Amino acid sequence: MGTITESFGNLSEYLLATHQKTKKRASDVELVMSRMLKPFLPSGMRWGTGTVTDFKDRQVGPFDIVAGIETFPPFSEGTATTFLADGVVFALQIRNWAESDLTQFGILADQLKKLERQKKETLPCLAVSFESLSLPELSQFLKSKAGQSVDGILCVGHHVILRNSLGLYGDPEHVPFVTEQQGPESLKAFIFFLLQLSQTALGLPFGLADYQHL
Repeated sequence: MGTITESFGNLSEYLLATHQKTKKRASDVELVMSRMLKPFLPSGMRWGTGTVTDFKDRQVGPFDIVAGIETFPPFSEGTATTFLADGVVFALQIRNWAESDLTQFGILADQLKKLERQKKETLPCLAVSFESLSLPELSQFLKSKAGQSVDGILCVGHHVILRNSLGLYGDPEHVPFVTEQQGPESLKAFIFFLLQLSQTALGLPFGLADYQHL
């Protein structure tokens, strides 16, 4: 476990150092795709920047990253990319959330969850920040009406808070949220959450034991 934690510690440091060099959102989005998603998510997944639409042609977005399964490929018109809601696994928005409005993101997440799909599960929507916000502040937001549709917030190199809506960490009524307060463990928990969503969407077995092997 020490080696695994050290690896995620090195990744956290790399992500923060690279962010500090550019401090551009487009670069941060590419960084998350190439270093946080590509090495860990299973084949059969694809992702990109774009909007999400349902069969009623209602669109929500754009999102910095929309991840979906390959059997529902996105379609493009010019520079715009659209993902079908039935094939989407999760959506991420990457900002300096110390300056950007989390309440507006909560509205966007709520709109995403209202899209109609054949699957009964609503679409997970999470935020990533390369700047730190305090855990009490994040917890208060996620417990508020404005944040009820947001499934988690990662502050890279600092901490993460995840909504246990899938019951991965036990009964959601008894464990509504899960937090990790150390940089390496928070990144590991966040990636594990996305990996579990992906494996489930692809119909692949996955459980807490796999967490040990990240």
